[in-house]
Amino acid sequence: MRTPELKSTILRMAGKNEFYGYEMHRKLEEREINIGIGRLYSILGEMKEEGLLEDRWEKSQSGPKRRVYQTGKKGDEERNKILMDAIRTVHEFYTDYLLSLPPEHSVFNIMSDFLTSDMQTNLNVAYTATRFTGPVRKLISSLTKKITGNIYAIHSNENGIDLDLENVSVLNGSFDDMPVKDNHLDLLIVTGNIRSDCLESCLNEWRRVVNSGGTLAIVTPTAVLADYRDPLDIGEFIEQREHPRIEPAENLNLDILSNEMAKYFEKVETKKVVHITVLRATGPNE
Repeated sequence: MRTPELKSTILRMAGKNEFYGYEMHRKLEEREINIGIGRLYSILGEMKEEGLLEDRWEKSQSGPKRRVYQTGKKGDEERNKILMDAIRTVHEFYTDYLLSLPPEHSVFNIMSDFLTSDMQTNLNVAYTATRFTGPVRKLISSLTKKITGNIYAIHSNENGIDLDLENVSVLNGSFDDMPVKDNHLDLLIVTGNIRSDCLESCLNEWRRVVNSGGTLAIVTPTAVLADYRDPLDIGEFIEQREHPRIEPAENLNLDILSNEMAKYFEKVETKKVVHITVLRATGPNE
């Protein structure tokens, strides 16, 4: 194995734990990576000089002092880069897989069915998002096949997105400033991280634009609403790493968000579709 690849492997295997050189040598052998112990210690020395590793001497009760290694700040940054590169690759393939599913198995059709359940087909619908990614576009596309009314895509930079979808109008706006008149929408869909300090103003705005028989839906990666202590499945783990929380207190977990929605709407339902959670609130309170 070439030295750069070996250094990346050592960083991945080390994690945030301390290790001895001979321990790393044994773990490499277990993965059928054969390297002489002399070469390994030479590489560990290079990694220390590069700031990837830190070391200290540890006293031993039965022999000479032993050198203990641990990743340094630069090593943690490099390991995180390796992880994010791998996650992006996996996520790209997974997104392609979801997008390629036949209509009867499409997660986007499942979500759009849930969003429009018990509703007529002639609807005024608005979809507001911080990013109009491929999955968001696919969901909007699924909605265009189910309804005959108006669909508005609301974004803070209306000139910065091109959905290339018929019967979808792009408007300039934000979560708490919707370019829609009072009681106009039958369905409002929101996608993106919602900060706790602006939730009240957002809910007031969303209730303003949704009509008396209308629906508010929040579509979000499940990991965004999960507590960090919760065990995550692989999809949620990937989403949480791709959508890191700068301050955990600024984001909302599922219970808080559904309880707050219940203050503004009569009924709140939750549905999980793969790694996505959909909260659907109907009957806005006066």
